Amino acid sequence: MTPPLAGERPGARSALGLALLGSAALVLVWHSLRYNFVTDDAYISFVYARNLAEHGELVFNLGQYVEGYTNFSWTVLLSGLLALGIPPELSSRVLGTACGVAALGVAFLLTERALRRGSPWAGVPPLLLSLSSGFACWSSGGLETQLFTLLCLAALHRLACAVGAPPPRQARAFGALGLLVALAALTRPEGLLLGAALAAATVAWLIRGARGPAGGRAPGAARGLQLAALAAATFLAVWAPWFAWRLWYYGWPLPNTYYVKAHGPWQPPALAAEMWRNGGYYLLTWLRQTGLLFAGPVALWGLLATARDHALEEVRDEARLLTLTMTGFAAAYLLYAASVGGDFMGLHRFILPVFPIAAIGVGLGLRALGLRALGGTRAVSAARAGGRWLGLALVAGVVLAFAAQQRALTERSVRWGNFGADHGIDTPAFLKVYTDDRAAIGRALAGCLAPGDFSIVGGAGAQPYFARMRAIDVFGLVSEEVAHREPRIRARAGHTKFASDALLAELDPTFVFSCYALHRELPAPRLPCAAPWTARGFEQVTLRVPELRQSGTYYTFLAKRSRAFRCPGAVTDASAP
Repeated sequence: MTPPLAGERPGARSALGLALLGSAALVLVWHSLRYNFVTDDAYISFVYARNLAEHGELVFNLGQYVEGYTNFSWTVLLSGLLALGIPPELSSRVLGTACGVAALGVAFLLTERALRRGSPWAGVPPLLLSLSSGFACWSSGGLETQLFTLLCLAALHRLACAVGAPPPRQARAFGALGLLVALAALTRPEGLLLGAALAAATVAWLIRGARGPAGGRAPGAARGLQLAALAAATFLAVWAPWFAWRLWYYGWPLPNTYYVKAHGPWQPPALAAEMWRNGGYYLLTWLRQTGLLFAGPVALWGLLATARDHALEEVRDEARLLTLTMTGFAAAYLLYAASVGGDFMGLHRFILPVFPIAAIGVGLGLRALGLRALGGTRAVSAARAGGRWLGLALVAGVVLAFAAQQRALTERSVRWGNFGADHGIDTPAFLKVYTDDRAAIGRALAGCLAPGDFSIVGGAGAQPYFARMRAIDVFGLVSEEVAHREPRIRARAGHTKFASDALLAELDPTFVFSCYALHRELPAPRLPCAAPWTARGFEQVTLRVPELRQSGTYYTFLAKRSRAFRCPGAVTDASAP
């Protein structure tokens, strides 16, 4: 076996590696608290979770069965905690950070599998992740992102354990692999992409080991097929009943969000190419802001070349299978992200599962650079001290440079006033103030709405959640009518459709909150979007909401005149159209 480098001790975990892992966990908790927010989209799931906990219906509006979420397991988990008295705006942040910390541990284990148990280099990827602005941001945010990332990493680790396990334990390992993929698919639809990558890896493993068992290598073809079938059967035993239930419950084979974001004709057709360009820009921004524009080749080299360092063939095969699977999954995931235009939320939420793979690649690449600088593996044992110091110098230099870059990015991301979008990508500072303002509006409206009121909103998140209003959003996330009847008219990820006034009028709303203004002074401005609604008997109404921060404390929207809306914060000197 290759001689250890920089204190590597096969069989026993490195104290240095564990110290780096522990430090990374503390840094990530601190870093995530620099963001400490819940984004508006998370509140969509909170509404579903609350209706499930309080009424037994997994819906946004009671009695309307529309699948406006894509995170079933996360929503049900939050609902269970809400039933115990823990509000989702708190539990989601705690769980997100906990899943992020757990993901650091699995990244540590994955790096050990690619190298060997006891390698201190296993502590480098968790440390890089904890310093990453994107990884810290979406450990907060209230979304399922870190849970999905954790499940993806756990499945990759379980694959490595399964192929390296002795025959008596392989069946249990492959069963666990199928279960993890199923849980990932119940957390995000992209879990099916993970399943495809792992299935391809398993097929490659079977082909590679078709000659028969040899230590940790694949067993004979018949036994290998049995293990693969066991993994597939375990996956289907969990996923298939859930799919059948949601098809019966909601009536469509795919979530409503798919029909909003990725289905229907483009008007004009040229928007399809623009969507790809936006997706490419999203990936380029990720490469720039994470430093992978320069470190990417090192990461790729580390992932593809690490297996060569293992002298034992069965260990080399396991490491090769693991690193190639991670590389293939990352490549497929990035291509998928580009095809849907990326995401409108800053700091790369949509591709967070790729972050740990990139960090592992960088760690492996740095190790390979250290070996190369020492003249290859044969020189390592004769230069243990030099290897140790060279390894420490490489890690320290990269970590310090990365920490400085990410600190600047974090400070810029959360800075008050940094609300401008970059090619349709919103900053965390804007996401936070937008959500906080809508939460304040929702609280101001709470108690002023009647059970029969029905509203049209822009964001279907914090405002409907805190106001407890029946509503749909103009983008169609919780509306079958918008999702299935409107074309895609904008090349912005997650916002390709926008409901027409004619369609919305058919729904006979009481309030139109999607036509609004936030302003600092009275009288209220005339709303340019109001004309079609005033002709239908609507009027402008203004509330004073002292907690509003972004654009003033007055909120003007549209309400039916016949509703005679009254609310404690209403003001009377707003201009009437």
